[in-house]
Order: sequence, then structure tokens, then C-alpha cells
Amino acid sequence: MSRNIRVAEPSPELQRKIIRARQAIAEQEPRVIKCPYCRHNSIVVFGDTKGHVQAKCKICGRETVFNVLEMRRMRRLQTYYSVFTEIE
Repeated sequence: MSRNIRVAEPSPELQRKIIRARQAIAEQEPRVIKCPYCRHNSIVVFGDTKGHVQAKCKICGRETVFNVLEMRRMRRLQTYYSVFTEIE
């Protein structure tokens, strides 16, 4: 079951871009977005991530499009409502 996969080092220019990207997120806290179907960790996003991201879950195999900003707001609302329901 051997596959002929060719692995090559990225170009020096691409390596510099990768290093700059890692430095840019060094101070940011990562946030995990879970698959809505199986609740497995689907993707990791950072505070400066905006817009839509498409990801395929490694467990259930379903593809989902996430609006990163909405997911952040949903998380806050879920926390609010869980606290609110505990008070009643």
C-alpha cells in the first residue's frame, strides 16, 4: 500500500511567510470549533480569523461551512443562556 508521495521543502519565500504567520498568532488564543454533527474538534481558529471557512470532519466525513464570527457570537449566547437557565 505504498504511495508515491513527493515531499519537498517550501521555497524560502514561502518559509518566510509561514514564520511571519506563526509570529502573528503567537499572542492570540486559539479557539476550537466543533463539528455540528458529531461534536468532534473540527478546526482551530484565532482571534483575527474572519469570514467563512469550509472544513471536512475527520471523524464523520461531513463538510461544513462555518461563519467564524457567528460561531464566536453563538458561543457567548450559549454561555449566557446556560447561566440564565441555571438561575431558574
